[in-house]
Amino acid sequence: MKCVKVPRRDLSQVKIPKAPGYDIVFEGDFALIPIIEDVKGLEVVECLPKKRDVTPRLNEIVNGISSFYIIGDIMVLSPKNELPRETLQKILDMYKVRSIYVKKRVSGELRVSELIHLAGEKRTTTTFSENGIKYFVNISKVYVNPSMATERIKMAEVIPPGSIVLDAFTGYGALALHLAKRLGYAVAGDLNLDGLLMALVSVKMNSKKILVDLVQYDAKHLPFRGRVFDWVIGDNPTMIMDFIDEMCRVGKTLVIYKLGRLEEGWERVNDYSKDLVIMKRLIRCNENNVDLSFPESGHQVSS
Repeated sequence: MKCVKVPRRDLSQVKIPKAPGYDIVFEGDFALIPIIEDVKGLEVVECLPKKRDVTPRLNEIVNGISSFYIIGDIMVLSPKNELPRETLQKILDMYKVRSIYVKKRVSGELRVSELIHLAGEKRTTTTFSENGIKYFVNISKVYVNPSMATERIKMAEVIPPGSIVLDAFTGYGALALHLAKRLGYAVAGDLNLDGLLMALVSVKMNSKKILVDLVQYDAKHLPFRGRVFDWVIGDNPTMIMDFIDEMCRVGKTLVIYKLGRLEEGWERVNDYSKDLVIMKRLIRCNENNVDLSFPESGHQVSS
């Protein structure tokens, strides 16, 4: 194979396409960059770079899997067809997971996934880390969405220091712990007591600097004084419009998430299916009414 040979000290300044699946080789003061085709103006030499072990994509192993995600040591997938036992064992071995479940749908007021066990341990509890925060979850009793991990970081970063924040539909505390880690304190609540107990375990698994007050309630009747929160975050995409008035009663600024076709005045967060997206919107709450208007620059949270 061929490599471009450059001084190690100049490596960060060399912008060339590297051969996928191969590591850069270091020899003394030089770096050898694996390439697919010759690069003009640079020294090209023969080399023997190490090929990385790359886990193949799941749809390269199994046809008909529309989506999957891994939570700790549990894989949750959505196959179109029944999977043979030997294929399931291959997935267990290749992805180093201990359980495989099929998610049929998310249903009910608590937004819990209906799961069917396919292979491995018949266990729905696990621990995992997201953005440096440790979590404990039971995926049969709370909705877990790893695809929102980046959004949770963004949300925590845009809220000004010193803000009093309510995570109104906290589930297992996914966003609440991010908020508390950055701001020092957050309030989080949910109707799902199981989710709140998971959040409590997760708080104890992390630094003592993460301080979260957890409250069980029906969000139609929030147990807080009027306008006590600077920010209220509402991540309940299928029912959020039913709670806006009550959230605005206790908060000054809302950030809400909704599932549907992308609408004007909303920002796309994640694709959910072929036609549906998770979108978000900022709402300024007036003392006497809800202001759904946005400034021209509108599509993102601003302080």
